[in-house]
Amino acid sequence: MIDSLGCGGAEKSLVSLLPLIDYDRYDVDLLMFARGGVFEKYVPDEVNVIQHNLFGSSPFDRLNKFLHQLSFSVLLRLNPERHGAENSWRAMHGVVKPMKKQYDIAIAYQQGFPTFFIATKVKAIKKLAWINADVYEAGYDMEYCRQFYEQMDHVVPVSKKLQEKLTRLSPCLADKLTCIYDIVNPELIKKLSVESIPEKGLFEESINIVTVGRLSKPKNYLLAVDAARVLKDKGLRFKWFFVGSGGMRTAIENRIKEHGLEDIVILLGLKENPYPYMAKADVYVQTSSFEGFGLTIAEAKILHKPIVSTNFDVVHDQIVDGKNGLIAEMTPESVAGKILELVNDSDLRKRLIGNLKMEQNTTFLSEIRKFNSLLES
Repeated sequence: MIDSLGCGGAEKSLVSLLPLIDYDRYDVDLLMFARGGVFEKYVPDEVNVIQHNLFGSSPFDRLNKFLHQLSFSVLLRLNPERHGAENSWRAMHGVVKPMKKQYDIAIAYQQGFPTFFIATKVKAIKKLAWINADVYEAGYDMEYCRQFYEQMDHVVPVSKKLQEKLTRLSPCLADKLTCIYDIVNPELIKKLSVESIPEKGLFEESINIVTVGRLSKPKNYLLAVDAARVLKDKGLRFKWFFVGSGGMRTAIENRIKEHGLEDIVILLGLKENPYPYMAKADVYVQTSSFEGFGLTIAEAKILHKPIVSTNFDVVHDQIVDGKNGLIAEMTPESVAGKILELVNDSDLRKRLIGNLKMEQNTTFLSEIRKFNSLLES
């Protein structure tokens, strides 16, 4: 179960995992709350995509749903810092209908609503919950959420750093935790990266910087735009392309206009295949405040791109500063400084690229073994 298969790290990770399941051994149902996501077409034919009416359809059910939606609106106003999924569940859990079918294994492939639902509304012999984001930074109240994770047989953070943080801050879950990294397919990414892009002449002879991800608060793109202003003031000739869509677009556009960067910082919107844009990058930049893993960094590494990332906790699972990328502090000056360091030091770039070429991403082998082990234990 997952919220949707729109464009995001958890969604991309799931459609990378599904083809690796042994369908001679497992019958798989996939439940989503929202349909039509760009990654749905990558769901294998063997997977049975199912529907579930969360609230029922009788007049009484519709009234109940309406009343609880009002309750959600009130909670959202009273607790704007709390994650929306948690506010939604607190308001609506009483009228959410349980599933009738019983399963051997039920998997919540996302924190929030899928985890709450699997824990309380699905009958299964074994239950697993993925944690794809830093739930502490994302606004969840873990004092509240622990009751749902305690009902799981296994809880799966997607990085070692996230597992360490969960162990430290929620020690009652320590025995349930197993890290399984987001799965990526290097050969597929390389194959997709050589496809043509529709925008002719987009990448010029200037320095091309690329960032891929949702236009959302955790990605910290206002910091990226501020860093672009620093680079412009220092006289660098460059273009910075952002691939992705999201609720922060207007705020980002306003900051771009505020700094007079309309011809330099380009919002390309959502791209079903972002890899040709990554492949054109002279520098790949990630300015996140926090991540569960940082899937786009893993993808940029596969394409051997020099990377600058902010110093969020789990980045150290993937980047060794000065060896296979550069890590900046979360200030515009630091991010801009690391980009300039890469641009101006060709020996540094060559060393980073050479080290990346020696790395091998084998998550499609190692992580599916961990996954199967959890199913079978």
